[in-house]
Amino acid sequence: MFDDIIEKLKSIRLHITISALACVIMGVVFLIWPSQVTNLIAYVVGALLVAIGAIQVVSKIINEENRSSGLLVGALILIIGIWIIVHPQTAVSLIPIVIGVVLVVSGVQELSLAFTAKNVDSSSWGWMIAGAVLTIVFGIICVCVAFNIVTIAMRLLGLFLIYDGVSSMLMVHHVNVAERVVDTTITKEEDVDDFF
Repeated sequence: MFDDIIEKLKSIRLHITISALACVIMGVVFLIWPSQVTNLIAYVVGALLVAIGAIQVVSKIINEENRSSGLLVGALILIIGIWIIVHPQTAVSLIPIVIGVVLVVSGVQELSLAFTAKNVDSSSWGWMIAGAVLTIVFGIICVCVAFNIVTIAMRLLGLFLIYDGVSSMLMVHHVNVAERVVDTTITKEEDVDDFF
């Protein structure tokens, strides 16, 4: 059972490391091309919604079951998609809210890692907690500035994402090192017991 828990923790850490790397890459892209990225995202989301809405409307016109509610939902999705394509900057201002929520969730995960590090007597658990709290604060800032200047917000988001990715990777590394030290200590104690 203990081995299953260790394997689960390792898979969680791998997931956090992959997510952290993706955050760094997204952060660099947001930092270098904020306006282009935001407009592209708006156009893609708008086009997807237009396609989904159009398919919904056409399928409800052909299919006579639940026609009125299906037509209404399809038309609404279609209108939202067109609105996003016509007004990408306004639609884009919602992106910081989403990223802010992602950062808050990531910060909570980092807090969990920090407490794991504390439980295995890592000497760096204090700064890990501070880093996790900073990630949560960055997430809250993202939500608060969502409707301000989009370009500045995107650059800040890029910096926040880079910070989050790097801090997550460092935390995973420190937890792994601390666990190796604990495992080595346990192995040495078992060797002493075997000797006597």
